[in-house]
Amino acid sequence: MQNDKNEKKYKIGEFAQKLRVNMQTLRLYDKAGILCPKRSEGGQRWYTDEDFGRAKTILYLTHGLLINLNGVKIILNFLKKGRLTPTLGLELLKDMAKTAGISDEEISNNIKRYNKDVSDVLEL
Repeated sequence: MQNDKNEKKYKIGEFAQKLRVNMQTLRLYDKAGILCPKRSEGGQRWYTDEDFGRAKTILYLTHGLLINLNGVKIILNFLKKGRLTPTLGLELLKDMAKTAGISDEEISNNIKRYNKDVSDVLEL
């Protein structure tokens, strides 16, 4: 991890704009314990580029695969602990979506939409 002085920091509004989400979404992710930014002494949220990568994963799971926040939390914990590889996790999630009645076409469309959203964000 870089020294805090050299690390790029984003206020919640800047970070929300970079991700193209509402600030309330980021507050919800923080409250759910899935995207918890560093805080200033005054309690202000400060996001980093590392948080950006995690946020993209969360958005992929929620928007691309329609996973709820509790499911996202479980998946992120498995990934963090090395109990689940990203490739295996994606296959498992697709199987779960199919079991829930979400068609291959809908999964594919959600993933395409998500990928387009992410590529648009990365161009900012």
